[in-house]
Amino acid sequence: MAVQAYTAIKKRILERRFAPGERLSEARLVQELGLGRSPIRTALAQLKNDGWIAVSPQSGTYIRSLSEKEIKDVVDLRLLLETYVTQFAAVNISEDKLRKLRRAFQRACPSGVANVNEEYFDEFNEFDSLFHLTIYGAAGNTLITDILLNLLDKVQWLKTTSGTSPDRIKSGFMELEHILKALEARDPKTAAAL
Repeated sequence: MAVQAYTAIKKRILERRFAPGERLSEARLVQELGLGRSPIRTALAQLKNDGWIAVSPQSGTYIRSLSEKEIKDVVDLRLLLETYVTQFAAVNISEDKLRKLRRAFQRACPSGVANVNEEYFDEFNEFDSLFHLTIYGAAGNTLITDILLNLLDKVQWLKTTSGTSPDRIKSGFMELEHILKALEARDPKTAAAL
């Protein structure tokens, strides 16, 4: 029940149904999710531990926003860990997973990267998540994967709160395609560097 509560609350945060700074009422969550207070409290404790909410004796429980420093820290840690796991993914990823990534890339950007614009935001986010999840899984380190999954959620959440320019979507697709080519070539150094 606590896992169900955690998943439901986090989903609402990621979808911005609960906005940064918004106060969370335990009673409202009990009613909205149809769960008891105990699983809600357990879920809130885990969400606090994962950095999604804050608890203040004066103002209660509320959705956190990330400071500029926290955003930089997320980016730095993600860069460090993703570079590391990408090396292993280049060696360990199956041919089937590579084919699936290539097909997903072609579906996400069917008319080529040159024609990408702001209308491709959802396609980019979907492919970006799939791409990263596949690399994390292929690397084979579950502890690092758990950390990266939380960071990936934060990055996706930040993208939806701040928006992404058409140029960033285009360059994002290009970056992912270059990494995909390095994975297909089984080149760990290039994949990690990219």
